[in-house]
Amino acid sequence: MPASPRRLTIDASGFLLDGSRHQIIAGSFPYFRTMPTQWADRFRKLAAFGANTVETYVPWNLHEPHKGEYDFEGRCDLEQWLELAATNGLDVMLRPGPYICAEWDLGGLPWWLLNEPDIALRTSDPTFLSHVDDWWDRLVPRVLPYLASNGGPVTSVQIENEYGYFGDDTAYLEHLRDGLRGRGVDVLLFTSDGPYSPETLRNGGLDDVLRTANFGGDVPAHLATLRGEQPVGPLVCAEYWVGWFDTWGEPRAPGRSAADAAAGFRELLAADASVNLYVFAGGTNFGFMAGANHADTYAPHVTSYDYGGLLTESGDVTEKYEQCRDVIAAHTGRTDLIQHFAPSPKLELGELEFSQHVDLNDALTAFPQPIRSPAPRSFERLGIGHGYVLYRSEISATFDGFRLRLRGMHDVAHVAVDGRSLGVWYRNDPEPDWTLEVEDTTARLDILVEAMGRPNFGHRIHQHKGITEGVFLGTSRQEERAHFGWAQYPLVMEPDRLSSLPWRDAATDVPGPRFHRAEFAVEQPTDTFLALANCTKGFAVVNGVNLGRYWDVGPQRALYVPAPVLHNGTNELVVFDIFGRPSPGARLQAHPDVG
Repeated sequence: MPASPRRLTIDASGFLLDGSRHQIIAGSFPYFRTMPTQWADRFRKLAAFGANTVETYVPWNLHEPHKGEYDFEGRCDLEQWLELAATNGLDVMLRPGPYICAEWDLGGLPWWLLNEPDIALRTSDPTFLSHVDDWWDRLVPRVLPYLASNGGPVTSVQIENEYGYFGDDTAYLEHLRDGLRGRGVDVLLFTSDGPYSPETLRNGGLDDVLRTANFGGDVPAHLATLRGEQPVGPLVCAEYWVGWFDTWGEPRAPGRSAADAAAGFRELLAADASVNLYVFAGGTNFGFMAGANHADTYAPHVTSYDYGGLLTESGDVTEKYEQCRDVIAAHTGRTDLIQHFAPSPKLELGELEFSQHVDLNDALTAFPQPIRSPAPRSFERLGIGHGYVLYRSEISATFDGFRLRLRGMHDVAHVAVDGRSLGVWYRNDPEPDWTLEVEDTTARLDILVEAMGRPNFGHRIHQHKGITEGVFLGTSRQEERAHFGWAQYPLVMEPDRLSSLPWRDAATDVPGPRFHRAEFAVEQPTDTFLALANCTKGFAVVNGVNLGRYWDVGPQRALYVPAPVLHNGTNELVVFDIFGRPSPGARLQAHPDVG
């Protein structure tokens, strides 16, 4: 970088790269789901696989976590990732959205958009488009030096993502197309949609932009549908699904066998179709960024984005990798690229001891003062995008024996009265029949609400978190009345907050939200997996890095701890558990646990 300018174009039958016939063979590797010091390893394995292209989404919400605050460092260092792609001789299919789906919170759209009254996401609504324009004014200039026309690796850029599943606002797609072109993006543009019905491809695309299709099987039929909507030009499967994602509380996704994935891949290449394997290296939904589906039922995604991909979550080569690599070698004749990669070493450290603890009530000194309002406010109105909010109020003895109801609660609530736990409610479960016991003139009511992932697909993406309708007291549903007067603690679980917690050596045995801390020694940092015993639901942080959510409902039962997160010598583990059972335990083991 920079190299000579190049140009990917299309003619009646396919792609041309600088005038020569070209077939894209790509693998999906989202940079933001892998630690930066591991990027080079994943790129080496993709180049040795025989691919000529790498694909990634760009998550707007990770790069602009608050309006006007931008992050292009660490896992957000897109430019460094693009440099590494070029170093490894790989072209780039770039998918900057602004909506990306990707099983990512709100499909990559920032949570703070939801504070705009009446905003219509993913439409030509001027309010939404003004924010998109502001974002692209920041993003696109960083990308321009990496366009193939400027000697860089980016040969194609996607407009939106699977828009045909969402709507038919052609003016919106035209605005995005014109916005990219007007900012200097002069490489090939494309859209991608499901080929399961012709109108999806039709509504999700533009006639002057290449249409591509996303699917996992039935290759001849889906290519035929794509050809029906795009009579000439290249056939492209922009996402060839080699596996699937997992959902909390459900059995592990069945995925696809190596033989089945390789067979469909072989069909695509033999049909002279270009293809992007989704996913090649999936990685991890670190922090609170895993999304959710919400059709009939809310279905949040687990922390791991292993996806049954060609590399495991920790980057090890799978049988699926080897069989699909052999398909490429047979198709291209490039057997000279083949390398054999040993699994990365894994740390089996065994049991860890939580030596310090702090109950949530005592931990509040490490967080900002509460925000007060008559009615409870959503996370978004409180200025918080992810994590937890503690809603606190005083209940008078007048309401002793009354039933307590939470309306519009998203997504998990722990309720306590004067420190006595009433229990935990997950929004998909039957509503609890909670009765208030006020033993004095007043009682303190605490409702800790955890926000799980916002829907990333469909028409329920405009979803606020927290308590969105109110808290109600009554002897029966007909007699319910709203309760007012709330102090709300937005608990942004940032490393500086966790480092200032007032730790204690002894833990109480009263159930309730609680932090736990352990120190452990490592001689040589290597990949490992954190399993938590007698913990119910929460998140884990190692050396200031939020590994993501855990939940004892499975199917994921251990969190991936990348080697770059660990230090030689002393390391710190902090766990927050929403229910706080006695005697929590932790173990660092050499294997994942999803099943």
